[in-house]
Amino acid sequence: MTVYLFDFDGTLVDSTGAVEKALRIAIEKTIPAVIESDLYDDYYKALFLFIKGKLTYQYLGVIHELVAQGTIHEYYKLMPRYIRDFPFARQVIRTLRKRGRYVISFSGEHTYPGGKVIFMKKTNWYDEFDEVITFRGTKDMLKKFETLRELYPDEPFVWVDDSPSRFTYILDENTLLVQRASPHKSDVALLFERQNFLKIKSLREVLEIDETLREFENKA
Repeated sequence: MTVYLFDFDGTLVDSTGAVEKALRIAIEKTIPAVIESDLYDDYYKALFLFIKGKLTYQYLGVIHELVAQGTIHEYYKLMPRYIRDFPFARQVIRTLRKRGRYVISFSGEHTYPGGKVIFMKKTNWYDEFDEVITFRGTKDMLKKFETLRELYPDEPFVWVDDSPSRFTYILDENTLLVQRASPHKSDVALLFERQNFLKIKSLREVLEIDETLREFENKA
């Protein structure tokens, strides 16, 4: 049995536009006076850095006000409305499961505790997977990957992600690393030297990869 690991944001769904739109509307709804003031850029940037987990001390005061005004809560309520599936995303996941593959959502957690699962449930993605795993940072990611490998010691893994930097930590030779091309992420040159690395433009190519794996399995 082949085990598939799929990142979520940027791989199966386009959330970049959703972030920008939800941020703006959340500020407009909760602190409308800021929109017409010189403070808007600071509030927008503070909220953006907060949800990305990259907040600096410079914006702590702004964040306290955003919490008090309910702006952050409003953002997380709005965000799922604007998330859009990439073409063929659900078709690929459903086809793999019909073929008997074990398909796992394997992606980074949002700053808001449990935010990723909330977004997945509100966009009707949660039940598309056999299992949902989220991680906080690289160390936690590697720990959970190692746990999966212990559960499936002999099965080939196929990991699809738009963030190739994550792959640099994975030395498991029984894992095919598949980078989904994204205008928001840069390539990692050293990965192209690996035999177990591929870069794809369309998610439909995952099904072609799986067909190749099936042919290999049948021959074996």
